Amino acid sequence: MKAFKGFSPELTSLLGDHKEETSRFVPGATMYSKESKTARTGYHCCENPFECLAYYAWDGKNRFWEVEARGDIDEDSQERISCTEIRLVKELTPFEFAYEGMLYMLNHPQRGNWQQAFKGCTVAKDEAEAREADDIAIARGENPKVKGGYNSILGLIKEKDGEILDAKIIRIVVPKMAGRWMTINENREVIMIEEEAD
Repeated sequence: MKAFKGFSPELTSLLGDHKEETSRFVPGATMYSKESKTARTGYHCCENPFECLAYYAWDGKNRFWEVEARGDIDEDSQERISCTEIRLVKELTPFEFAYEGMLYMLNHPQRGNWQQAFKGCTVAKDEAEAREADDIAIARGENPKVKGGYNSILGLIKEKDGEILDAKIIRIVVPKMAGRWMTINENREVIMIEEEAD
């Protein structure tokens, strides 16, 4: 199954089979464990990419990968997965990481606690703000709005009565868009909703 995992800059995992030891991963290689029990044994990963941020900070140093979880798979109510086989598929850029997180919400709109706030990544009801470059802010609601600084990643998910109607993700690369509230209009375009200051 497709899942996501955070790592240290050296591609080591602090949470896995051995609490006292770290496991070093190699892209493309499959790692094996004898058994899997979430929070105890096996290799751990998350179906929702943003859940990885509970274990590895969004600090520009830690790395985040799409992984393939196989073998004996154990899941818990906190959206964690433990598996006996895991393979690193692709390292995600900040934009890809945000995109995968939004895609997870679009595919599973009723699943889990989708509102999350970690350093550098906020997913909130109605409005969200990103402050630094490569920070992520995603707003979800009937009239979502987001804003962020230059090079931040912003997502908008428009919904009504739990049904997703539209979604957009952008990176702020135009200076005049930085620090401005934005939303989705009826033509599916991202627009600024705040007048420019004099």
